[in-house]
Amino acid sequence: VSMHRVRANVKSERRLERLASSTPKDNRISYGCINLPVAFYEKVLSPAVRSTGAVVYVLPETRPAASLFGAYDVPGNAEPARR
Repeated sequence: VSMHRVRANVKSERRLERLASSTPKDNRISYGCINLPVAFYEKVLSPAVRSTGAVVYVLPETRPAASLFGAYDVPGNAEPARR
């Protein structure tokens, strides 16, 4: 699987518009590649992978992520971790 910046070469596919929509239903655009918004790719993914050789896991959308990993409510007075 390849992750790359979205390529909006074919106007009829409306890739940028579809990725920006509020629902994942119309985000299935490519034939296997994962298309990312350009800003996210350049500011988040690319620097992380380039500097650390990160591994990225893509999970199937068969159920909510909270049911896979568990979730909990964070109290309103929680503070961010500090180094």
